Amino acid sequence: MERDDEANFIRRMAELRADADMSQSELARRMAERGFETYSQTTVSRTEKGERPIRLGEARVLAEILGSSIAMMVQDTEIAELQNESRNLQRVMEKLLLDVARSLSRYEQGVQSVRDFQEFPASFEGAEREIAEQEVRLLKGFVFPSAAVALWAVEVARDSNRDRDSTELLYTDAQRIRELASEHGLD
Repeated sequence: MERDDEANFIRRMAELRADADMSQSELARRMAERGFETYSQTTVSRTEKGERPIRLGEARVLAEILGSSIAMMVQDTEIAELQNESRNLQRVMEKLLLDVARSLSRYEQGVQSVRDFQEFPASFEGAEREIAEQEVRLLKGFVFPSAAVALWAVEVARDSNRDRDSTELLYTDAQRIRELASEHGLD
């Protein structure tokens, strides 16, 4: 059992280091920063090949640097793979959530630009003013509460009949966003 634990730890150490796009030299540098001054790339290489034993304190720090724990690193392959996949999915979800946040932020900036644009018609007179006011009315048709836009985006993402590559916002989309805003008290 002890040999299995050490073999699992060594295997997970190499996997987690590779998953983090961390070189053996980088891992050695981080170990040295944590008090293992003689740790080198060669030490990491020999450890990953099973040519040298790992001391408990060293294992604890390695696990911390690699975002894991000793307990997780000594588990059998199936559990380790499950945990690895879970971490990968967590990273993907974090990136996607940040993408959504950035997109909503850009949408909010667009909404502010529309609000700023509403001031332009005042600088015109007669027919030009009428045209400028019509443009403002058209632009206002694209201004919705961000939360309603997010709810609508979820519906669009789940719609298997929707053309994912379409760049056109349909009239029915605008209606649906208004409905969602109303249903959720966001208007």
